[in-house]
Amino acid sequence: MTGPGELFEDYVRFIYQMLLEAQGKNIVVTRRAPVTDNRGNTYNIDVFYEFIVAGVQHRVAIECKDTQRPVERDDVIAFAGKLLDMPSTIGVFISRNGFQQGARKYLEDHGILYYSDTDLPSFADSLAAKVKAVALPGKDAVGQPFWGLMEIADGAITGSWWLMPDGSGAMPLFFSRPHAEQFWQHALSSAGNVCIRGIEQSTLWLLITCARDEERAFMTVRPFEQNGKLLFRAEQWTAAELGEEFVHERS
Repeated sequence: MTGPGELFEDYVRFIYQMLLEAQGKNIVVTRRAPVTDNRGNTYNIDVFYEFIVAGVQHRVAIECKDTQRPVERDDVIAFAGKLLDMPSTIGVFISRNGFQQGARKYLEDHGILYYSDTDLPSFADSLAAKVKAVALPGKDAVGQPFWGLMEIADGAITGSWWLMPDGSGAMPLFFSRPHAEQFWQHALSSAGNVCIRGIEQSTLWLLITCARDEERAFMTVRPFEQNGKLLFRAEQWTAAELGEEFVHERS
């Protein structure tokens, strides 16, 4: 199961992984990596990767904070302490809701880079092509476990997922392709402006991350028969609830 804090860590890991790949670097970015300092202490670093320049190994340790308040000075002291005994390690602190002045000054004094959640899209913008490949699954994508409906214009997908027209703006999810086909045929009268796509785990994770920031909900839709008539039952989920229940643990 994946909680809200872990989703934020995974979002940061994904952005850094795509950034490095876009630069042509074959470097694996890991989450919750066990890292040992020069005193023999082992820490679990939220997001971590290593690289070699001129024969010297360098490490990047990233601390992620997904809290409702700006990060305070005490929050960054522990992270700075870990870095003291980790040679050739670049420290980065990322907070979803910014930093208090004392925390910013402490990070600056100790040479630790820091970013707010609003800074991350600047990374993502340069990776638009790669993110698009994940967000817009092809015809052969298999639902893990969901299937969804994408909008079509002029015979091509528009890049938008079809949302419930009941005012909720929720995204419908189906547990199988036949369920999605039944909904498409009976509820949408086989409308030609939508198509069915499998939602793989990478796509599901990205959709949940975006929906969480937009406070958008999801609906799992299941067909059932009543008095010989095909009906559909919908259950609403928040992005956090869906992530906890259906997103597999990511390394």
